[in-house]
Amino acid sequence: MTHPGAFRLSSWFNTQVITAPQDLQAIYRLRYRVYCEERGFFPPGDYPDGVECDAYDAHSVNFAAFDQDGLVAAAVRLVCPDEARGLPYQQHCPLFDDILLPDPARSGEVSRLVLNKGFRTPPGGGSTGTVVMEVYRAMYQYSREQGIRYWYAAMERPLVRMLARIGVVFERIGPRADYCGPVAPYLLDLEELDRHLACCNPDFLQFLSSTP
Repeated sequence: MTHPGAFRLSSWFNTQVITAPQDLQAIYRLRYRVYCEERGFFPPGDYPDGVECDAYDAHSVNFAAFDQDGLVAAAVRLVCPDEARGLPYQQHCPLFDDILLPDPARSGEVSRLVLNKGFRTPPGGGSTGTVVMEVYRAMYQYSREQGIRYWYAAMERPLVRMLARIGVVFERIGPRADYCGPVAPYLLDLEELDRHLACCNPDFLQFLSSTP
C-alpha cells in the first residue's frame, strides 16, 4: 500500500472548502481549460466567458488545493441531492437492474475532479494522485462532519485503479457510458471505507482524518 507520507504536502498546498466567489471563479476557469480546451469534453464556444459551470454548482460544495502563490492545483466538488434535478450520474449513466441505492439524504456525488496541468508532477516529486488525495481528504472530512455517508462517482478506469491501490474501493453499479469520457457509475460507503482502511491501510485512514 502507498504510505500516507507521499500525500502530506501541507507545506506546499493549502486545501480547503471553497466559499469565496473569486475562488469559485478560479475553479470554474480551471475546469474550462481542462474539460473544454485540453480534453474537449464540452465545446469551448458554449462557454464564451471561459468558465465551466452548470446547474449542479448551485447545490454543490467545492474543495480545492492552492499552491503557495494562490493558484488552484486541484479541485473537486461534492454535488448534494436536489429533488428536482437529482445527481449528475442519474442523467447520464444507467444502473444495473439489481442495485439497491442508499438514502439520498445521506448521499452526494463526487464530480468535476480537475488537476491543473502545471501540477501533474507535484513539487518535491510524487505522483499526480498526491494532489488529488489532498482534495479528497478535505471532501472526506466535510462528508463525515455533515453526515454524508455515501459517495457516487462516474469515473474512468485509471482513477478507479489509482484509488483501489490505496484501499479506496468503489462498488461499480452500472455499465460504461460516454459522459466526459468512457466512465461507469460507482458507489462508496464511507463507513465501510473506514473499516476497510483500518485493516488494510490504517496509515492512510489516519491521513484522511488528520488536519493538513
